[in-house]
Amino acid sequence: MIVKHKLKLSSLAIALSCAVVPMTSFSAMAETISLTGKDLTIEQLLKVQSGEANVTVSKKGKQNIQDSFDLLMDSARQGTPVYGLTVGVGKNKDTEVFGKDGKMSDEAVKLSEDFNRDMLFTHAAASGEPIAQEVVRMAMTIRLNQIATGHVGVQPDVARLYEQFVNKNIIPVVPSDGSVGLSDILLASHIGAAMMGEHEVFYKGERMPAAKALKAAGVKPLVPFGKDGLSILSNNALSTAQLVHAMGQAEQLIEFSPKLIAAGLESINGNISPILPHTLDARPMPHVQDVGNDILKNLKGGYLFQRDEKRPLQDSLSFRGAHWPVANAISQYNNLEELVHIQINSSDDNPTVYLNAKHSRFNKYPQVEQYFTDGRVSGAINSSANFDTIQLATTTEAFSIAMAQLGKYSSNRQIKMIDPYFTGLPRALVNPDDTNGQSFYTLQNGFTALFVDIAHASNPVSFYGQANQGGIEDNFSNFHQASKNLTTVVDGVSYIYAFELMTYGQALDLQKKVHDRDLSDANKALLKDLRETVKFYADDTRTFTVDIEASQKFLMKY
Repeated sequence: MIVKHKLKLSSLAIALSCAVVPMTSFSAMAETISLTGKDLTIEQLLKVQSGEANVTVSKKGKQNIQDSFDLLMDSARQGTPVYGLTVGVGKNKDTEVFGKDGKMSDEAVKLSEDFNRDMLFTHAAASGEPIAQEVVRMAMTIRLNQIATGHVGVQPDVARLYEQFVNKNIIPVVPSDGSVGLSDILLASHIGAAMMGEHEVFYKGERMPAAKALKAAGVKPLVPFGKDGLSILSNNALSTAQLVHAMGQAEQLIEFSPKLIAAGLESINGNISPILPHTLDARPMPHVQDVGNDILKNLKGGYLFQRDEKRPLQDSLSFRGAHWPVANAISQYNNLEELVHIQINSSDDNPTVYLNAKHSRFNKYPQVEQYFTDGRVSGAINSSANFDTIQLATTTEAFSIAMAQLGKYSSNRQIKMIDPYFTGLPRALVNPDDTNGQSFYTLQNGFTALFVDIAHASNPVSFYGQANQGGIEDNFSNFHQASKNLTTVVDGVSYIYAFELMTYGQALDLQKKVHDRDLSDANKALLKDLRETVKFYADDTRTFTVDIEASQKFLMKY
């Protein structure tokens, strides 16, 4: 571990990085995570994503859900405008919503139900390939936890549907394109449609009509009412889930980086001077000392600690400063992790429903006091812009850039590896016994192409967009696109690292064979484990493609 108290490596993150998780066979022994609305973690979400955990709403969370719905209804009775209930429902503007007994008229109930149904239908208007099933499962968990905060105001039935969809693995088919980042409105509506028994879902390995899956699973369809439709579609849970998915993969790459750098230094007879403790103490930037120490730990017992007059005084910058981008990636990860923790344990709804909202000095003004309700349940309901994700989007972009820097440094290191001037080894790392071999000479095209991909994907997108909805919705963060871009970057870096690992494996073997050098304990173990799946290139009689895939899977598990 680089920073144990900050960067927590989940085995789930590693497993999820290596393969698509099958959504058809979940263990009956799965852990059950109790959702309280305040302490859901990234690690728990990754367990839900992988199928190692189911969910339930805590007793307090259930009470919050009921109370927030009651607050919504009480506020409507007292005259607070509630979109989808007392305003915005066509004829409902001229219909008496509540009778003298304080109950809604049958006509008003029916109008609200129809309005909510139609809202979910008309907002389900996205395109593209379906979002990965495990990401949608995680998104529904995030949303259920947010509902448990008591700041949403849906019927308890909505929470029931989310919980049953997660635990019974009924995964709505959600297109991947159509979010501008200030709520995934056009995407999340498909989840609501599926809850009503409309649209399509993935269930038991098949894509099928939602009505068929709900009947087979014994799930009663939702009849949305009040604020249900708006709360199902107006949130950022899908974007956040996509982000968490990418963060799980990125975490493993960051953790593996010191091991890879140590292998690289022994591959070129590198100089350890830049990562010595006193060197880094001269400029104690965040996490750099931890990374340096981790690299040195992986070099323990090896030949680089022995004096060598032929060793260069200074290596190329991509080796000499390899610890800096890793330290930066840790910093950016931690910044993002903090925001994600807030996001998944809070409400990004509009309007905001706030149980037991505290009065402030502004309550003396009628404009403010009108938002508050006192009754069996007290609180406030008012318009908000809590769905704005500019902080998450731009911090995600910063992390994308940090991860892309790992790919850049890696690519630059690999470029040097075919040159005997830098390595002291045969050209292109050819086995000396294979005098006409080409070995690693042409591999550079592969990781160079990947570097172009991640350079493109790491460009910020949060600036772009245009006003819509008649000019009212005149902002955008493209949070969902930023999360997808991060996924592209992380995936690309994992394969760039795979090329690098293969290269160092060859070089370490040659350091032993050509120069009889004694490797560090960690590099001996790494090379031994790698050689179980990727053999030494003694000649040019096999393709590299299979080994690239094997190396990527190896490093994402190591």
